[in-house]
Amino acid sequence: MPSKLRFLGAVLALLCHFPLSAAAPAEAEGVAAIADGGLARARQAAIRDALEQLGLRSGARVDVAAGASTRGKAFESSRVQAAADFDRYTVLREWQSGQLLHVRIAVKEEDARPRVGANLAYKKKIVVTPFRVRRSPQLDDVDDIATRLPQELLRRMGASGKFLGKESPYVISPGVSGPSSDTAAVRRLASMYEGQFVISGEIVDAGNYEQPAYYGLVKKDARRIEIALYVHDGLTGVLVARRTVLVEQVGERRVGRDKPFGSASFAATPFGGAILRALDDGIAAISADIGALPFMAKVVQVQGERIFIDAGSTSSVAPGDQLVIYRADPRQQVYGADPLVPLGAVETPVGTLSVVQVQPGFAIGTVMPPGAAKQVSAGDMVRFDVAVMPPR
Repeated sequence: MPSKLRFLGAVLALLCHFPLSAAAPAEAEGVAAIADGGLARARQAAIRDALEQLGLRSGARVDVAAGASTRGKAFESSRVQAAADFDRYTVLREWQSGQLLHVRIAVKEEDARPRVGANLAYKKKIVVTPFRVRRSPQLDDVDDIATRLPQELLRRMGASGKFLGKESPYVISPGVSGPSSDTAAVRRLASMYEGQFVISGEIVDAGNYEQPAYYGLVKKDARRIEIALYVHDGLTGVLVARRTVLVEQVGERRVGRDKPFGSASFAATPFGGAILRALDDGIAAISADIGALPFMAKVVQVQGERIFIDAGSTSSVAPGDQLVIYRADPRQQVYGADPLVPLGAVETPVGTLSVVQVQPGFAIGTVMPPGAAKQVSAGDMVRFDVAVMPPR
């Protein structure tokens, strides 16, 4: 597998040095299987295949992750992304061979345009729970902050283009020191809402105080907001990130429950604006924490040689992507200092999933080495092992 990927990278590098000629149209042949959708769907798929090849000739990025190995077999994750798209093309020829449809097309270099969204990282799925309010009377002037704040967090993280999120109405009971130690509850929530990570938190403090000003000659009304954010891994239930943000604001200290959380009128108040700034600071911190962790999805169905996973085009999964399939052994739990809270289970790589078809919410792939699909079952995980390599 490593030699194959190095060869692919070398070929793409050579192609980048020899761009499409402006003197004559460039041609490519696409192939697709004629299945239940008939010739019309196969024709569209074959044209997409040909356009992808031409886009790769205009430049490409190859992301390769160092994978795992077991019993002498090595597994790697990889992505190949074209740098250009073509809006116009000419079909030169179309023919069938058995159950395959071949379409040869031609494009002009001047019709190439940079691919929108190229090199996007995978979007990771998150589940957000209601927050705990440590001192409820402090926040009687804010509209339902326990649910509105995590909802706003989910909206803003989704708007970043890096995450897909769902809201849970179920609260994870916090531990004595803050984050929940109930790993089973975290795993249940992650499974219920198909999330890779579960985000919970608490409003630690929203107290009023007087801030000295003008060399201590006067005091100004002020208020602080302190928010703790906890990120748990959905597969194991363990805590992977913990962040606390604190913002202090001088000015009118009450917001008013007539101002919807996150609205313009809410943000216009001194303390409402402070809450939203604190939220943005916390989002930036946990986004960086999650961004450094591998992308993961779950096997949801196995139909013969076809493997279905619960991540598709909305997660930036694309045909040609390769992800390593892992199976966790619940009988091999690993424990740290706390003998009652497992750190996780031992994982064994099963094979490499090559994505061949993508829908918005799921993708279908085949497994290498041949025959390894028999070892894959629903509940196994697929993963892009490390963060993508930077472009050269």
